[in-house]
Amino acid sequence: MESLLLSERENKKNVHKEKVPSKVIDVSEGLVTLDCQFPKFEEGDIVGYVIKSHVEPMGMVIRGGKTLTISLRRPLKLKEGQSLHLCETEVLVGYDLQIELIERIKSGKLEGLERRAYSIVFGRPNLGKLRRDRLADRRDIKDGFPLDDYQVEAIEAILGLRNGECLLVIGPPGTGKTRVIAKAALELANRGERVLITSHTNRAVDNAIELLPVDITLRVGRPEKVVPNIRPYLLSYKTRTVLGLRLECLEKEISELKNMLKEYYKYKLIDEWHKVGYKEKVECIRNKLHEVKSKLKILYEERNSMLLRESTKLVRDAHIIGSTLIKSNLPPLINERFDTVLIDECSQASITLALLGMIKAKKWILVGDHKQLLPIFQELDMSDKKTLEELSIFCYMLKKYNERAVWLKQHYRSNNEIIGFSQRYIYNGNIVPVKGCRNIKLNLQSYTREVAFLNPELPVVFLHVDGIESIEEAGSRFNEREAEATKRIVQILKDLGIESHEIGIITPYRAQRNYIKELLEDEEIEVNTVDSFQGREKDIIIFDVTSTQDMNFVEDESRLNVAFTRARKKLIVLGNANSINQYQGLLSKFISYVEERNGYFIFDAY
Repeated sequence: MESLLLSERENKKNVHKEKVPSKVIDVSEGLVTLDCQFPKFEEGDIVGYVIKSHVEPMGMVIRGGKTLTISLRRPLKLKEGQSLHLCETEVLVGYDLQIELIERIKSGKLEGLERRAYSIVFGRPNLGKLRRDRLADRRDIKDGFPLDDYQVEAIEAILGLRNGECLLVIGPPGTGKTRVIAKAALELANRGERVLITSHTNRAVDNAIELLPVDITLRVGRPEKVVPNIRPYLLSYKTRTVLGLRLECLEKEISELKNMLKEYYKYKLIDEWHKVGYKEKVECIRNKLHEVKSKLKILYEERNSMLLRESTKLVRDAHIIGSTLIKSNLPPLINERFDTVLIDECSQASITLALLGMIKAKKWILVGDHKQLLPIFQELDMSDKKTLEELSIFCYMLKKYNERAVWLKQHYRSNNEIIGFSQRYIYNGNIVPVKGCRNIKLNLQSYTREVAFLNPELPVVFLHVDGIESIEEAGSRFNEREAEATKRIVQILKDLGIESHEIGIITPYRAQRNYIKELLEDEEIEVNTVDSFQGREKDIIIFDVTSTQDMNFVEDESRLNVAFTRARKKLIVLGNANSINQYQGLLSKFISYVEERNGYFIFDAY
């Protein structure tokens, strides 16, 4: 595993393509403040600096903008006035943290929680049967509806865990795993426990956090797209709110001094004045510059100390903390420990990445779905499913501790015919849509026979498009006719009153994604690869198969399962039926499934 991580890190060493020139203003108390040439980084970003071709990680941003304050991961020899080129380094730091953990394992230097986590993953302790603690309040914590029996069973199993024990929660799409995570976290917190909710993605963490009470919950880091209802949970937001007027006045004073400094720097021809005899004026300006810089240094130190003290207190007092796996091992969480950790989207987390979260706690709940996407490694053949399953923490632990796994089985998200395909061919009947799923349908203003495939009574359709794939120089694939068909379908949907944000377009290939984006010229429509859509959902999903030759990649069971289960009301699959049926894989079964429901159309006829 170590050699694989080192190789992956080497492939990512050019993350510093976009560099921000900056200068060190102040270094104190494990913090560094820098003046950047332009604003790029915000609170929660992981930043480093470039030394020739090497990137030295620094730490996490606690104050963003042009004047940047970073909480250092470890002491660095930085000097005031030193010029640096900053870059985003979260990916590299993630590899470094995993490699460092492997080195501690190899050297036998694991202690406390690290040793316990290592034992549960690589040993085989006798954990006995699952215990369950009765859940008194069986209502959902946000909307108050009754939780189903499978959700209650999972939460009671979580509450029944003792120190040193693990539980696996198998949560297929739309079965309420986020609700289970949030409810369990709150119940544990009410018992006096400290809980960490984490994942390899920001989105998975945010989905659970937004269901929880804001007064006991803290979100550390910067979500990629911070929605308004998440913002009050953020450490940076809470810190500024608590400090209030004190911080506002201090930052106003800093701003005024910075403006004063700019005025003095307008006199850049000091040497020229000196030549013509303006010696006294030169000295005066130099003295003023020195005075303002000294005042600014004092104010930066005061502000940084204030931010550090308050953020440390907020972290210490929080009952529930949400963070990505990587950021859980960086300031301000680097030394924090928890009673229980809940790790979501575990199927896509590698063993060492998940261990970064597991070493933070005494009890471990892994939430995932072995039928969805597996870890991604550039160095590996992504069609080698056996190897990827061995590297996935969820698949690995499920095989090892199958007796400690509980299923969430009732599906709520999609129309029953949309989820029906995965129910039959992926989950072997282990999930069942609730009765209300039959009523999840498109509400169109009108539609004609010419676009019969949009009939709301046909939630799942396949459109045959007689296209042929092409291959880019980089190896990614695109299909012009399918892209054009996608554009036409989107326009028809818009004409019928469907809003852009209700539509999602998924394709297995980056080249096709980029091509469709260019054709649509609509930023509100999310167009992305399957890997970027896990955990997402839309009313309408258009899945563009693209391939017509080698179908191995697109036919991957996990990839198709994710693509097909993102749709709530309408799933439209575009592809060349001749190529698909010739391959005789899962997509061919999908065409048969759709034909049984009169949902097969030849799109070229429209």
